[in-house]
Formats: sequence, C-alpha cells, structure tokens
Amino acid sequence: MPETAHDFGRIEGANGPVKHVFAVRNDGKATLELIRVSSSCRCLLAEWSKKTVEPGETARLEVTYHPVGQSGAFSHSMQVFSNGSETPLVLTVKGNVHAAPGAVVGEPEFTPDAWTHDFGKIDEEQNYYTHIFQITNTGKAPLIISHVQSSCGCAEPEWTADPIAPGEVGDVVITYSAKNRPGPFKKHITVYTNAKGGRQRLAIMGEVIPKPSELPVVYQDTIGTIQLESKTFMFHTIRPKEIATQEIWIRNFSDVSQTLSFVNMPAHIQVEAPDELAPGKAERMKVTVDGTKVTTKGRMLGGFTWMAQSAAGEVLSYEIPVSVNFIDDFSTLSPMQKTHGAGIKLSTTLLEFGRMKRGGLFGIGSKRASKQVTLTNEGKELLELHSVSCDDPRVHVTGFNRRMLGPGESVTLTLLIRPKEVTEPMETMLYVVCNDPRGPVRQVKITAK
Repeated sequence: MPETAHDFGRIEGANGPVKHVFAVRNDGKATLELIRVSSSCRCLLAEWSKKTVEPGETARLEVTYHPVGQSGAFSHSMQVFSNGSETPLVLTVKGNVHAAPGAVVGEPEFTPDAWTHDFGKIDEEQNYYTHIFQITNTGKAPLIISHVQSSCGCAEPEWTADPIAPGEVGDVVITYSAKNRPGPFKKHITVYTNAKGGRQRLAIMGEVIPKPSELPVVYQDTIGTIQLESKTFMFHTIRPKEIATQEIWIRNFSDVSQTLSFVNMPAHIQVEAPDELAPGKAERMKVTVDGTKVTTKGRMLGGFTWMAQSAAGEVLSYEIPVSVNFIDDFSTLSPMQKTHGAGIKLSTTLLEFGRMKRGGLFGIGSKRASKQVTLTNEGKELLELHSVSCDDPRVHVTGFNRRMLGPGESVTLTLLIRPKEVTEPMETMLYVVCNDPRGPVRQVKITAK
C-alpha cells in the first residue's frame, strides 16, 4: 500500500461523514486474499472494492469516518489482514472535527450500575446464568461500545450496538455457562468504548455448586493398577488466551500405594494429580490446556506419557491422548459481524463406506475405497480453513489444497480407506476447524464395516 496514513484536516461536523480511499496493489506472483479490516474505533467503517487481487492488479479500500458526537483532534488506526503478510498492515487516519453550531461538545462517559456482579451460589444443573450490566452515558457526547471481550469462553457477551446518547442507558449482557465448572469463579469482561481511557473492565463472580451424582463412578480404563473414568481427554473448543480444564476420577485398586508419574508433557498441557495414591483410594485428576502457549489455530492431537507400575511390579508407559480444537476469538465481533461473516456449508455430515471388501490373499491388491465431501463458503467474508483432519490414521484425506475460500467458492475433499486396514467396525470423525463464528468446528461422521 503506497499510502498508509491520511489526514482529513478540518472536518465540519455539520456536513456528516467523510471518506478516503486507500489503494492496495498485489506485487506478488499469487492471488492476494484480503481477509478483514479491524478498526480501533466504531466511528470508522471500511469497505473493499474486491476481496481477491490478482498479481499486478489494484483494489480500493474506502474508509468512512463518522464525526457525530466528536470534537477536536483525533487519530485512529486500522489493521488490514491478508495472506500477503504474517502481520497485519496498520493504517492511520487523523483529523480535527469542528462541531456543528448548536451541537453539544464534550466526551462520552461510561458509568455502569455496578462494576462487578456476584451471582452467589449457582447450580451446575441449570447451566446458563445471565446478568445485564446497565451502562449510563453520563457524558456530553454519544457513547459507542465497539466490542466486548470476556476472559473465558464460558462467559458470552452481547451489547448495545447503537450509539448511546447522553443521559441514555445501554446494556452489556453476560451469559455464564456453569456446566462442568464446579467451584468458585471470577471472570473479567473488557468493554471497548470511545470514552476516555478506551477500555473499561467489568467482572462476574460466584460459586458453582456441583450437580449431585446420580450414578456411581464408572471406571472404563485401567493403567497398571490404577482405574480411570477415561484415559482420553477431548477439548471441543479453546480460544486464544483461554485456559480449559477437565477432571476425572482415578482409583488405586491394588493393596499397595502407587506413585503417579507423567512425562513428555507439551508446553500447553498441565496435569494435576496426587504424587501417590493409597490402596483403594480414589482421587481427582485434572488436565489443563493453556491456550496462551499456542499460536496456531486448528485441531491439535497430542498428549503425554503416564508411567505406571503393573501388578507384578513392572514399569509400564501409556500414551494419554489430548485433542483440542483451537479456534478464533469471536468475542470481539458484534452480532451483525457474526451474521454477515464467513459461513461454511458441508455437502454431508455422514460418510458411510459400508462393508469393505478385501481383494486377494490378506487383502493384497485391494483398492482404496473413497467418499467425497464438499466445503462451501456461503457467507459474505473470506472463509479460512484452519485444519481438516481425522484422528484415525486409517482415513486418508486428499484434496485439501486451499485454505482460503471466497464467498461462494468450494473445495472438494476425498477420503480414502484401504479395506485391509478395517479389521473391525470403524466409527470416527472428520474435523473441520474454520473462522465461521456461527460454528467454527464442523464434523463429518465416518463409518465402515
């Protein structure tokens, strides 16, 4: 972009919005895909003339500044995200607003009815709890809430998108999910506004009372002389900077104490368990995934090694799989942006290979069976496919040669299974992780006999 800053100079507030056009040229040898523009102020709107730019071509980025309620000098930035750079390109617009005659000049002021809400003791069984923070604009100019971000995916924010006039009241609505989160909690809510200081921090807190256990603990797996509820940990979605935890019961069924040891631990995984488990005793084991230590998005299949002792005293090692879908942080998007963002559509959610027929002795010479699924972007923004994968190594995925799909574009995947590798009924999943805010993780069930 030959120009990365623009000065509007003096802006007459009475004349309404002002516009400026930035040009972006593709100097590379492949198609440039313009993903999105993020603005530091809701008073700025950006619109592309086109989302894909061929080598040597140029696109227009029209920026509109709304001076309503503003007065004096300003400087705002925008980040341009594309596949042409690992880091966003920063644009700057500035100027000086001269308020219209008779207009009220001043700043907005963010005044909530409370900075912290205490839910008190809440039941896990009910799951969803909602609180509405009422925000009064006690200033002299319209208050704009550009976006709201929570410190945890368990607290989903909504907010008043329209400007809040002086003396009027808007809302920040927080819905907390208590499911699988027993114990005390405190979550911070960051509200981005055009008031002095920009960011305001609210908080919710309380204590989740665990739902009563209706059934006795069922120990489905065994490692050495330790019984476990499960030895597979599956985290459906984790956003950047989010930390998620899962707990299971473990029990020592031997007549001697057992030492617990875990090795080969990835940086983003932590395990909390007693160092030693007494005979017949049951304890909780906690596995935590730290999203702050992961920079990529998509499905990640990893885990750690559990060193255990058999009944005969032999030292054994077991691999404990931990699967995670790392997704985008959609909490900064308004409801309108979520509705008009990227949207993925799958041609099917079930691929049935049926009974696999082997050819020749021991399956030698048998061809791979194949099925197809098509992914289409039915949204209005660029669809980014972070990952397309299957945890079962017997399923081979081909055709995943495009990570970016423009509106209306599609990619067809071919899934291959070699009959000789199916020795028992198969049931697994194809996972698609993308930037669709209405459903970033999509699954296709795969079966074979």
